Order: sequence, then structure tokens, then C-alpha cells
Amino acid sequence: MKILEYNDVDPQQVLHLTMLALGFPLTPEHAAHIRRTDPRPFPCFTVNAVEDDMVLGQVGVFRLPMISTEGREDVGGVWAVSTHPHHAGRGVASALLEEAHTRMRDAGLRFSTLGTSRSGVAYRLYQKHGYVDMNIWATALTSWEMAHQPTRLRAQSPDGFDFVEHLFQDIAREYLGFAWRYTPFARLRDKVRLDDIWVVWENREPVGYVFSGKDGSILRINIQALRSGIDANEAIAAVVSKIKTSYVQVTMSRPSDIANFQRAGWQVAHPNWDAFMVKPLVPEVTAEDARRLFGIGTDRFLISWLDTT
Repeated sequence: MKILEYNDVDPQQVLHLTMLALGFPLTPEHAAHIRRTDPRPFPCFTVNAVEDDMVLGQVGVFRLPMISTEGREDVGGVWAVSTHPHHAGRGVASALLEEAHTRMRDAGLRFSTLGTSRSGVAYRLYQKHGYVDMNIWATALTSWEMAHQPTRLRAQSPDGFDFVEHLFQDIAREYLGFAWRYTPFARLRDKVRLDDIWVVWENREPVGYVFSGKDGSILRINIQALRSGIDANEAIAAVVSKIKTSYVQVTMSRPSDIANFQRAGWQVAHPNWDAFMVKPLVPEVTAEDARRLFGIGTDRFLISWLDTT
């Protein structure tokens, strides 16, 4: 089994692999778009296990910008971890993860990160390779009537992606973690419709924004960024006043927000099935160092599914 970079393998085999393993169409055109618009992938883009000219597995390698108590620090990120079903159980993913980690260390990175589901088979694999679940995400559910409370805040659609990116930069100054982004932020523009973004205002000042989407009778809201001191319950109330549904589900990460939703009588699951995991890459640091440096587990930690891999 050889390990080759994306440029050295058949991209249509990669497409077949990612469709089989993830249901994710990593077409040659999409790969080219990511490499052209997003500065975060490593030059190799992905590392791939190949045997007899067949791609058996793949791991993508990213360099993710973060902010720590010591300033700007990039970390690694693995994504699109895929194994061909005919070659499961042969250690393909393990070999590729170790190759990705080696490349991260050679680039001077101290931590690797990833996003996954705690309910999936891969979760155990990541734990085996030293990834620690930070138990960040929480999900709350209630009726629309309970969510629709009086609020001093209001919500409205943004005036373009530039406005959203500027607002993120302004709010992120208060935070650690994923509080720095390249601009324009390609993943925001590729993955989110402008119609699904609500900006939260206090008087004449924008104080945060959320993503929303209606799924049948449920309004799903994902809190992206709120200024410190802004009550998430009020922010959600401002959004739900614009959309009538039967139920409202909110995903969040700030501990104070989780506690507020619990006190307000929402059904809260913390942690939920989504996992943000961190692996120390060098012996000089630990997962607890990552918590301390990036404020993980505190209200100062800023994270979005857009920033993780």
C-alpha cells in the first residue's frame, strides 16, 4: 500500500470513494474549486492509500486558523476520512491519519482537530488515535409559543455576505477559538444561503447572527456568533417572530446559553451527538492545554461548523 497525494491519483476514483463512504461528491471540479478559493487546505490537499492503482482510502488535511490566549495559532484539521468498503478493517484510515498527523507536525502544528458524530463508527477510531471529545455542542427544543417571547432585540436579513463577514470580524474580537477567518470566507458563501441568515440587532447595532432552516414543522436555528452579554433566548425570540412553526430547535456552544435554555424550560441535550475533537500532536502539549489556550468549555470559545473539518 502506497500513500500518494491528491494530484497523483485518479480523481474519479476519489469521487467514487467519497460517495461510497460519505455520500459526498468530491468531484474533480469541486476539489479544484476548494483549492482555488479556500487557503486552508495543505498543498497535498488529501493523502490517499493506493494499491494496484486503486484508491483504497483518503484523508484531507487542513491548516485552520485559531486564536489562543497567546495570539494567533494555526491547528490541523482532518476531513473527508474515507475507506473503500471492500478494504475496511485493513488499517487504511489509521495509516492515513498518521500520515496526516506527520505532515501537520512537520508544518509546526501542535494540535489536530476534527468534527464528527459521536454515534458513528469513526468516533471510536479517532479516540484510538488520541482525539479527545471537547463536549462543546448542545441542542435545545421547545414549542414555537415558548420560544416566541417578548424581546428588546429584532432580527432581519443581512445586506450581503460582506456584511456578515464584517460582523463576524467585529464580534470575534471578544473571543478565542475559531475567531479568525480568511476573507472572503469561501465556506460561508458555498454552504449557506443568504436567505437562511438572520442578523440580530439591539437598537441600531448588529449584535450577532444565526443560521436558520425550516424542516417541516420544525425551525432549526444554529447560533453562529453573539456579542458577550447578549441573551441567546432573546436572540432566538427575535428570529422566531419572523417564522411561524410548531417547534423550534436551537444548536449552541456557549455554556451560559446552555444554562439559560435549561432555566427557560427547553429540552436540552448537552452534549448532543455532534463532536468537536482535539488531538495533541507533540508531547509538550495536552488536550487540557488546548482547553486552556483556546478557552474551550468557556463562553470565550467561538466555534462554528463552518470552521471545523
